[in-house]
Amino acid sequence: MSKREQQKQQRRQNIIQIAKELFLEHGVKTIQMQDVATAANIGIATLFRYFPKKEYLMIAATNAITDEMASDIGKIIEQTVTAYEKIDQILDYYIEMTNDPQLRLAKFFESYDLYEKIAEESPEQYAEYLSARGRLAGILFTLGEQGQRDGSLRSDVDLDVFILTMVQNFSLFSFKSSLTKHGTSLSSLLSSDKQLAMMKDVFLRYIEA
Repeated sequence: MSKREQQKQQRRQNIIQIAKELFLEHGVKTIQMQDVATAANIGIATLFRYFPKKEYLMIAATNAITDEMASDIGKIIEQTVTAYEKIDQILDYYIEMTNDPQLRLAKFFESYDLYEKIAEESPEQYAEYLSARGRLAGILFTLGEQGQRDGSLRSDVDLDVFILTMVQNFSLFSFKSSLTKHGTSLSSLLSSDKQLAMMKDVFLRYIEA
């Protein structure tokens, strides 16, 4: 890669990081492309050369967050504990994300649902979208094999399918439940904390050897 290409890639990554921080802090709907250009100290025309649509920038920011999650989960998997204990910690990792009083990440992903289909309009954006999720899935796939070796996970289920399904749905539910409001009579019974703790317990009981 030439020095010029390296500079372009570095600028692109800088734009993505700045946009991600702005989206999380102020909300996707509030932040406009000019806000990102100003914060990145570039012209609006330059920003549009990198990201012709705000939706593409939103998707790139989402991919960056997914990569950060993959890195965090990768560190959990590198620990010298059983696969079962790692899954326990991964589920706790997602629960901890909902402890933000402002629910910034949950609100961000709620907004992302509006833009997801637009990723398919751009081959480049869609390839990055699939790649980010593929990296996370690849990390999770190592757990099934380890669980078989250390004997901490059941051997009579398809662990790859179950672990990926479990983590994906648990992560989605953790964000959705933190944003769901209930009436007074149900607010304590169906609190996000209680629901997530119960859901985690069900998953762990099912998968334990």
